[in-house]
Amino acid sequence: MLPRIFIFLTVNLLYCTLTCAQYNPPNGIYPDAVWGEMIKTVQLYKTGWETSHPISHVEDEKPLILAFDELSKNARNYSYSIVHCDADWRQSRLITTDYMDGFPINQIRHYEYSFNTLIPYVHYRISIPNEDISLKVSGNFVILVFEDGQEDRPVLCKRFCITESVVAVSAIATRARLTAYQDEWQQVDFTVRTANYPVENAYQDIKVVIVKNGQWHTALTGIRPLFVRQNELDYRHEKVTLFRAGNEFRPLDTKSTKFTSTRMNAIEFNQPTYHFYPYTDESRGNGRYLFYEDFNGSYVVQSEKTTKSDVEADYVYVHFTLHAPQPIDNGQVYVFGAFTNDACTPANLMTYNADKRQYEATMLLKQGYYNYEYVFLPFKKPVIDDTMLEGSFYDTENDYIIYVYHRGRTSRYDRLVGVSVVNTMRK
Repeated sequence: MLPRIFIFLTVNLLYCTLTCAQYNPPNGIYPDAVWGEMIKTVQLYKTGWETSHPISHVEDEKPLILAFDELSKNARNYSYSIVHCDADWRQSRLITTDYMDGFPINQIRHYEYSFNTLIPYVHYRISIPNEDISLKVSGNFVILVFEDGQEDRPVLCKRFCITESVVAVSAIATRARLTAYQDEWQQVDFTVRTANYPVENAYQDIKVVIVKNGQWHTALTGIRPLFVRQNELDYRHEKVTLFRAGNEFRPLDTKSTKFTSTRMNAIEFNQPTYHFYPYTDESRGNGRYLFYEDFNGSYVVQSEKTTKSDVEADYVYVHFTLHAPQPIDNGQVYVFGAFTNDACTPANLMTYNADKRQYEATMLLKQGYYNYEYVFLPFKKPVIDDTMLEGSFYDTENDYIIYVYHRGRTSRYDRLVGVSVVNTMRK
């Protein structure tokens, strides 16, 4: 039998080795990102709710699900690790044993091969928590997936949140009150009721972040309470919590390879798979608002006449086109949505076709129902603009997620003490 001191030193040496090999983002902020060229359709959602935001409660019995595909005939030996972050998505000061029960790195055991598809792929799935790991604290987390032995070179990184219910957040999202902003802006008003939860200094210890439709590039931070009363923090500002409303997302339906949807011009088969050609889109920057239900940028995987779309839905090429009389010379245009990980990358970059006077992009997508929009990314100030090509209208239906973090003087991390999701059409 090995001495206890030997086992202790071996375990700690292994932990230190794994920690040193861990991926460190260049700017310290963990992103929602996919780096593997063959990795597709990365989703993180609550069990049974594919379009949900990746938020769970410390006492929730329904796990979060991370699902993704790799375009391959053979399964790889993938593993994953979970990193606890602060409110700014930088690694917190906690070590693994502080926030998690289980080993720091675990293999992905659950995978399936695609069935009867034109393009073969392997579908991977992770539940959080599972039989290998459980999380002990609230806050921001990221899950990193990598091939064994390459912890510093992940193929994907996804954000998720675990919340407590120690404060109550009451919120409403409406048309902006100030006249100058009423046509294009929406306002989020909310109060945080702390009840018996101790907060010494609300201005310093409480951090609030508001995100529109789960897209973290829209996040408003540094929000201070307007008033602090006994057991209540009031955030009903005039201008601080304003958002450009944007527009409803455009729909894309690729569920059927036999029948075209109302916005689909043609479906053609060309080896090795089907090609979908939606009608050419027009800019909505100067148009009128038209309401229709959407998923607020999300998507669902679905294929007609299949019983298990996760492994029976095929991959198809979608040819996006956006009419433009001339190219925009001070930036680039991207197809954008949850299926692009809400990021501007070469995979969703559009190129300008001068002969046809339109922007074009072709993407390989799994069959399903998608929401998308066109965004503009300036060269000089690379901040995503989702209104120049889509317009902004105060009556657009949006979700706003309010995250309330607390870190007291003696705490080593940002507790996520409350979350509220408010919709502009549900008062």
